[in-house]
Amino acid sequence: MASTSPRSVLFLVLAVAAVVSYAELQLSETFYDATCPQAASIVQQKVDAFVDADRGLAAALMRLHFHDCFVRGCDGSVLLNSTDTMKTEKEALLNKGSLRGFEQIDEIKMELECACPGVVSCADILALVARDATAKVGGTSWPVFLGRIDGGASFADEVNGSLPERRENFTQLVDRFAKVGLDARDMIILSGGHSIGQVHCGAFFERLYNFQGLNITDPSMDPEFVDMLKAQCPQTNPFGFMALDATNGTFDSAYYLDLLTNKGLLESDVALLSDPLGVQYAIKAVQDPMAFLNEFGWAMIKMGAIPALETYGWRRHCAFVEPKY
Repeated sequence: MASTSPRSVLFLVLAVAAVVSYAELQLSETFYDATCPQAASIVQQKVDAFVDADRGLAAALMRLHFHDCFVRGCDGSVLLNSTDTMKTEKEALLNKGSLRGFEQIDEIKMELECACPGVVSCADILALVARDATAKVGGTSWPVFLGRIDGGASFADEVNGSLPERRENFTQLVDRFAKVGLDARDMIILSGGHSIGQVHCGAFFERLYNFQGLNITDPSMDPEFVDMLKAQCPQTNPFGFMALDATNGTFDSAYYLDLLTNKGLLESDVALLSDPLGVQYAIKAVQDPMAFLNEFGWAMIKMGAIPALETYGWRRHCAFVEPKY
C-alpha cells in the first residue's frame, strides 16, 4: 500500500490549522481535558461495542454527522425530536426512515452525563462518533476539534435544499457544498463516505430500469454489474438494500474503483467522473488508498467546523431541548 509523502503530510497539517481559523470557532482537541478528560474514551468504547454488534451502524453513525452539519451547521439539531410546535429534521423526507443511530447517541450521552453532567455537547458527540465509527471499519483516525455548542431549533423544511441529493450533477453538488464553505475537492473526498453503507434499491431504479424515461438501463453501467443488480433488486422490490460499494462494511477507496469501472450506483456518485477533477481524484485514490484515508479525515475536520446557524447551549439530552448549561 502506498504511503503519504512528507510534502502531503505538511499540506495536511497546514490544512488543519486553516480549518479551525476558517470557522472562527474556538475548537480544540483539548477542550474537555479539564472538565471531562474521559469523554473521548467513553465515546470510543461505546462505538466499538455498537459496531461490533452491528457493523452496518458505522455508516449510520458517520452519516448523522453529515446530515447534522449540512443543516444549520454542526449543532446537534438532527438529533432533536419533533414537538407540538416544531417538526424537526428527523421528520424530513430525506431523513425519515433512512437515518438511524439515534438510540446509540442517546446511550452515549447518558453515559457522558453520568461521568460529567452538563459538559459534553451533542454536536461534539456526533463528531467523535463519526471519527470512531469510520476508524473501527478500516478508516484512519483523525484529530477531532471540540467545543461545539448545541442548537435549540430543528426544522424539517430546512433539510430539502441543504443536503446533497442523489440525482444532482457535478455542478449542483459543488454548489451545494459551497453553501457550507466546502469546495469541489472536499465534495469529491467526502463522497468517499459512500465506501460504507447501503441504499434502497429504489434509489437507483431509474438508472437500472428507466434511464432518461426510455425504459432501458443506463448504457454506461457495466453489463455484469447490471445483471447482478437486477437479480438482487428486481422492480418488485424497491425497498431492498444494496451495498454502496464492492467492499461493503470496510472503509477504503474501493468506492472510487467502482466508479472508474462503471459500477457506481447513485447518479450523484457517477457524476463525480463527469468532471476532470473527479476523474483525477478517483484515479489517485485507487493508486494511493492511504492518501485517500488521510484526506478523508482532514475533509471531515473541515466539515465538522461548519459553524452553527444559531446556538442554544449544552443539551443534557440530545433528543430534546432543556434549560441552557
